[in-house]
Order: sequence, then structure tokens, then C-alpha cells
Amino acid sequence: MFRRNELKSALNRGRVCSAAWVFTADVDAAEVLGTCGFDAVILDRQHTPVSFARTREQLRAVRAAGDSTVLVRVRENTAAEITVLLDMGAEGLLLPDARSVDDVRRFLSATRYPPAGDRGAHDTVSRAAGWGAETARYRDGYRSELLLIAMIESRAGAREVVRMCREPGLDMIFLGPLDLTASVGALGDWENEDYVSTLHDVEARVVEEGTLLGGALAPPGDAAAWIRRGHSFLSVGNDVSMIRESARRQLALLAAAAGDGGEGAHPPPTPLCESATRANVQPNG
Repeated sequence: MFRRNELKSALNRGRVCSAAWVFTADVDAAEVLGTCGFDAVILDRQHTPVSFARTREQLRAVRAAGDSTVLVRVRENTAAEITVLLDMGAEGLLLPDARSVDDVRRFLSATRYPPAGDRGAHDTVSRAAGWGAETARYRDGYRSELLLIAMIESRAGAREVVRMCREPGLDMIFLGPLDLTASVGALGDWENEDYVSTLHDVEARVVEEGTLLGGALAPPGDAAAWIRRGHSFLSVGNDVSMIRESARRQLALLAAAAGDGGEGAHPPPTPLCESATRANVQPNG
């Protein structure tokens, strides 16, 4: 079950990589996204009412469907949460709303076996180590292959981001824009000056530190602009928004074909980029 982290390898080579989130607890939705060619599929546990067992089934489905690296956003910054996710084979973790370097240190410690950390050892029988068949290989390589990401979603986190970047073992800072707008008192206002200033300041600091930078692409959805500012990992949608917007587009096409401009007409679909990213960042709140 242990394999090279192709996403981490690509990022370290300087390639811009893509991701989609899974916000439902549905295994089939995760599997479908796994067939689509995203560099990563991110399973959410922060906002999604999903059990460990269901997360494991989603992870297994994505792995079987294609080559996407499977990341998981943790529900809690605890060894109990993180140990189970790593033992089941998560290839990377996202820590939501990191606000201090102590948050990051606790997160990193939970991913490492003693004496470097406080992760409980289970690799003689864990799925991550091939149910024990790859124990030696897993022990030798798990730290270099794990992709460990701290999400900045508040002013407090923005103030601490340089110290976070300097913490050994943290691979990436990932921006959660919706919560960042809330943190400056402007929930969902993508043009708010305080939000834009904070966003750009964090981006510049992370790039200056040489840490990988990623984010949930927010409206107006100008991916090229985010890449120019240093992002190499962008989430561009999720299962919920993709289902909803595809359904709305099909309804609108049928209404147009039928010449239904009266009471039965459906509203025009929201542009996919805007709708997908808006839905994508909402669960970061």
C-alpha cells in the first residue's frame, strides 16, 4: 500500500498541481473524482460528517480509480485523529486553521514516531505499511513521502506564517480564503481591501521563505493570477459544486432548446469557475 508520493514529487520539481475536494461522505463521488486526472483528491473530515471507516473506503476508492494522491483534512489536531488517518494510508494531511507555530509543531509531532514525535507505532499491521508486508520500507520512507500542509484561514495565522514556514517538516502553506474574509470581518467579500491585503501579504511571505504555497481558488477564479503570485497547488472544485453546476447547466440547456423563457425557465448557471471555488472555500469556515 506504500508508494511514492507523486504529488509531492511533482511539486518539488516546480510543477503546478491540481486538486478537488470531497465534501460528501459518498464513496462513489470520491471514486469518480479519482478517475478525472486531478493530481490530488482531498477528503474532508473537518466539516463532513464522516467516520474513520468511511474515510478509509473513500481513500481506497480514490487509490483504485487512478493516480491521484489522496490527502485528508483532519478534524482535530490530535495524535488520536492523525495516527488513524496515517495508519489507513493517507498520503498527506491538511491542518485547518493553523494559528500558531505551536499548532504546527503539535501537528508535525503527531505524524512522527518517537523520539521525533508522539505517533503510536502500528506499522507491523497497518494498511499504510501493506498490512505489515512493507514495514521496513514504510519506516524508512514515510516521513519523506508524507505531504504535510498547514492552512492559513485567519489574521492570527497570517501573523505567524513566517514562523510556521521555518518549522522543519512542514511542506506547504495552503490558504483558505473564505475563512480569511470572515477573519477580517468581511465574510464572502472577495474585494475587501483588508482581505486582499492579508492574502497577498501571506503569499509574499511564504514565497520569500521558500515554502510551497497552495490555496483554494477563490472568486473571481483567475488561476493564472494565483500562479503568478507563487501558488503551485490549487484546488479548483469539489464533488458538491460539480454535481450542482452540471445539473444547472443541463437544465438551462434544455430550457433554451425548448424556448422556455416564461415561468418555467431556469436561471442561467453560475460560471463553473466561480461556483466551484465558492463552494470549495465555504467549508473552510
